[in-house]
Amino acid sequence: MYGRPPPSHERLTIMEDEPAPLPFPHRDMIQILPNATVTRAVMNRAGKFHLGAVYDSAGALVQAALRVPDKYRARDPGMLSEALAGRVVERRLKRALYLGHGFTHFGHFMLETISALYWVREVDAEVSLLFHPFEEAGENVFTHYAHGVECLKLLGISPERVAIATADLAVDELLLPPRAYDMSNGPHYDFGAVYRSLREAALRSSIAPQAKRIYLSRRWLKGRERLANEAAIERRMKGRGFTVLHPERMSFSDQIRAAAAADILAGVDGSALHLAAFMRPGARVLVLETRRRRNVLKLNALMRVETIAVPATRKPDGAYAIDPAQLDATLDSLGCPPLPGPIRRILDLLVR
Repeated sequence: MYGRPPPSHERLTIMEDEPAPLPFPHRDMIQILPNATVTRAVMNRAGKFHLGAVYDSAGALVQAALRVPDKYRARDPGMLSEALAGRVVERRLKRALYLGHGFTHFGHFMLETISALYWVREVDAEVSLLFHPFEEAGENVFTHYAHGVECLKLLGISPERVAIATADLAVDELLLPPRAYDMSNGPHYDFGAVYRSLREAALRSSIAPQAKRIYLSRRWLKGRERLANEAAIERRMKGRGFTVLHPERMSFSDQIRAAAAADILAGVDGSALHLAAFMRPGARVLVLETRRRRNVLKLNALMRVETIAVPATRKPDGAYAIDPAQLDATLDSLGCPPLPGPIRRILDLLVR
């Protein structure tokens, strides 16, 4: 169970009550579907639905392949003939491993796409890796986005293996593993090994020293700021010995290395905090919380990372802010004392 909503001026450690161990995914869980068809992806954000699914040799929708949705709903017909609506299959693959959606959005990529990549180790190297895109342009996250490109490189997976279902596909033999993560219930299996593999590969590529306390700032993400007083919060965090990083200006490998070395990772709730998956067990995440992000809690629980929250308060104009006194009390309890006065004053001058 998760903790109750936090009181406004107390530190809260949010942890599951020693969650039951999750089963490890293994090869026997993968279904084999001969003569399957995978329909092309369609995103309709106005209607909040998406299309693109797996159909078996009889033309029936394979429910196990569907994404458990959050705000966008799958509306795929039950039969292939209706789904194709007169279209002809455009491409054929011999063998493919269907891995759900290749998200370009960083947070969903971290949760749903990376966890699905766990299954790659269970199939032969010549098997295609088949994804549906989850945005209108149908872009391949593994070729168009730096975090996708680096992810495959770190895992030693050739980008030529990736197929994106922007057209209707016939697959002679489709390998269908269960979804490792869903947005409603969190992880179904202990797929932590894939995050550990990424961390180990990133650490091998550099021996540069890293900060033990880091603050992931959103302040330069124009239009996506969440805290009205984040500049002041950054000064406070620097005064407590935190190094301020802007993940959007870092490579994926650098982000992984920073998280892997940190004893404490702090930041406003959002996608960047999923980098906690690369921290060592027992490390801590300090969430400046504008609203409860349960997927951060679920992923951290899987990776044995402690989650601590300081809830923001909402101002009369609707903006969120963190109470400095509450933050100071939490940092004191985490063993992060203020830096000596002269150093703190210099840091204040540097960020003005």
